[in-house]
Amino acid sequence: MSDKVVLPRLDLPGQKTHWAVIAVIGGGVLVLLMAVIFLVVVHKQQAMQEAVARAADARAKEAAAQVEKMKLEAAAAEKAKAAAAAAEKAKAAGPVAARDDASKAGSAGSEGDSGKAGQKKKGHKPGHKAGRANIPKLGGGEPSEATKKSDASVDALLRGLK
Repeated sequence: MSDKVVLPRLDLPGQKTHWAVIAVIGGGVLVLLMAVIFLVVVHKQQAMQEAVARAADARAKEAAAQVEKMKLEAAAAEKAKAAAAAAEKAKAAGPVAARDDASKAGSAGSEGDSGKAGQKKKGHKPGHKAGRANIPKLGGGEPSEATKKSDASVDALLRGLK
C-alpha cells in the first residue's frame, strides 16, 4: 500500500456553460433593457402631452374669461354712453322747453283769450313720427367703434390660441 494510486483527470463537457446558453441569456437581458428604456420614453412623452393639454386648457379658460370681461366692459361702456346721451338730451331739452313755454305764455297773455290760449296745442311736429317716442335702437344698426375694437382683439386672441 505504499504505492499511491493516481487517478486520471477527467474534464467533462457538461461542467461549463455552453456559449449558446450565454448568448440566449445575454439576448434576453438586452431585450428587457430595451423594453424598460422604451417604457420610460413613452411615459415621458405622455406626461409631456398631458402637460401641454393642461396648459392649452388653462389658456383657453383664461381667454374665455378675458372675452367675457371685455363683453361686460363693452356693455358697461354702452350703458354709460347711452346714459350720457340721455342726460345730454335732457339737459338740452330742458332750456328749449322752458323757452317754448315762456313764449307760449307770453303770446297767450297778449291775446286775452278766456283761458284756452295757455293750453298746449296737440299737433304733428315736423320731423317726428306720430305715436312713437324717439328711442335709440339698442340692438340694431352698425356696432359701435368700441365693440368693433373689442371684437377684433378677441379674434386676435383666439387666433393666438391655435
